[in-house]
Amino acid sequence: MTGRVRDVVMVTLAAVAVVVAVWCWNVGVSTSEFAPMIEGAPAFTGTHWSGSWIAGASAAVLVAGLAVLDVWRRRR
Repeated sequence: MTGRVRDVVMVTLAAVAVVVAVWCWNVGVSTSEFAPMIEGAPAFTGTHWSGSWIAGASAAVLVAGLAVLDVWRRRR
């Protein structure tokens, strides 16, 4: 594999990893609206963070960063 093809593959991998990270993050965060418990009390919103999806997003960001660093290191 030539250097140019390898660079294109790694940049593509980085872009795909960023898309996967955004998707995982969006799936891993959900909010719920709750009505007031008693008259006159304010309504509130609860946020649920799914650890496995957030970890997947973090791993995808790590892969994207390593791919970009690899391309940058090979170009120097």
